[in-house]
Amino acid sequence: MTSPIDRIEYEAMLFGRHLAMLPAGRSRRHGGLLDQSAYTLLSLLDAGGPASLSELAGATGLDVSTLNRQTAALRGAGLAERFEDPEGGQARKLRLSDDGRRLLTEEREASQVLLAELLTDWPEQDQAKLAELLARYNRVIEERSGRHWPRPVPEA
Repeated sequence: MTSPIDRIEYEAMLFGRHLAMLPAGRSRRHGGLLDQSAYTLLSLLDAGGPASLSELAGATGLDVSTLNRQTAALRGAGLAERFEDPEGGQARKLRLSDDGRRLLTEEREASQVLLAELLTDWPEQDQAKLAELLARYNRVIEERSGRHWPRPVPEA
């Protein structure tokens, strides 16, 4: 008999693959401009606010040179902007531009529409339970890795 851990490992792999292959996948929208890494970084900046490259590295686990390339692409596309850290020093921070916020909102809404369509036959309490379990799973990973991702503040 297959253990729960065997099933979780396999289903987690499938989940990631299915999300990447959905017809409205980010890599095929907007001329490929907002790929998964861009969506992830913009979401991180949206939820956590402006951040330095080292702060982004701390959350994502990526090295600063990789983040430098990725954030340069975001800045070049006009989706993020760099500014001097108001707390001083030579550090610079990155924040969403107005265009970045607009595009992120469009992408997020498109993803949410697709997820709502996929889960249309699920009772709301099952959808809430899935959200709760995914958040719990992610928080365990964050605790183990020491990389904590900011969560969006719920709307009142």
